Parts: sequence; structure tokens; C-alpha cells
Amino acid sequence: MATSLSKHDAEIVKELLTTRAEIAARLLSEKLGISPSAAQPTPKEWGRQYLAISYSSTLEKYGWRQIEFLIATVGGKTMAIGKELLKRDQVAYVARTIGQFNIDLRVEVFVRSNDDLINLIEEVKAMDGVKELIWSEIIEVVGRKNHIPAETLAALKRKAAIKTIRR
Repeated sequence: MATSLSKHDAEIVKELLTTRAEIAARLLSEKLGISPSAAQPTPKEWGRQYLAISYSSTLEKYGWRQIEFLIATVGGKTMAIGKELLKRDQVAYVARTIGQFNIDLRVEVFVRSNDDLINLIEEVKAMDGVKELIWSEIIEVVGRKNHIPAETLAALKRKAAIKTIRR
């Protein structure tokens, strides 16, 4: 069961986002002006309850290219295709999506060369249930915002936005 965030908890979650959860509890308490005991016991618990930390790759420094596949599926095979893709070494992430016309899966892959990319695209397109594959490559990150909007934090403090999601 979800609980509401206290004022200090909301500030702690915000700091964890800003620092990508790489801040020690002692530094967190100093920065927020709260007692060390208020920040000490549970940054990991806050992380588990309110945050999903994701890391960006720096593999491009070593010759790897980060590619995103957007895949349309047919025949109710979205999950099976996603699980099959996760078995591949090149695949780092698979997510089921909604929103855009026919995109059912978002897949993050790493390849070294155009040949590797073309071969992987052809293999995925040949999978049973794959209707279409669109790909894009990140060439430069313009910027990154690590924050929770103030309105969302306020709702969390009021407990209005917290709903337990059954999986």
C-alpha cells in the first residue's frame, strides 16, 4: 500500500532524481537541512517506492552505437516478440508501448557497424508477428531534466496521485 510523502520525503525524492540517486544520506540531510536520521534509513526505500532509476549508456566512446527500434506487431504476439528480443545480446531494453498508431514495442539495441545494424533489422523483420520496424539512432543528447514536476510532488504530498498499480 502506498503512503503519502512528507515534505522532507518529497524533497529527498527530488534530490535523488536530480543526482540520479547518487547522493549519500549524510549529504542529503546536510543539503536539505534535515536531521541525518530523517535521511539515513531509507533512500533505497524511497527509490523503490517512488523512483525507477535508469542509466544512460556511454558506450559510444568505445565504438558502439545506440539504436532504438519501434516495432509494430500483429497476431497478438507483442509479448512473445519482446521476450524473444530480450534473449539477444545486442538488446538492452524492451518496452511494450501504446500511443502512436501501430507501435507496439520500443527496443534499445547496441551495434558496432552498419552491417551489424542491417543484419539485426533483417532478423527482427523476419520474426513471426513483426509487421513493421522503424529505427532511429541518438547522435547527440541535447539535455536531460531530472525532476518531478512541482504539481506532481504536491499531489504526492496530498496522497491524491498515489494509486497502487496491480501487476
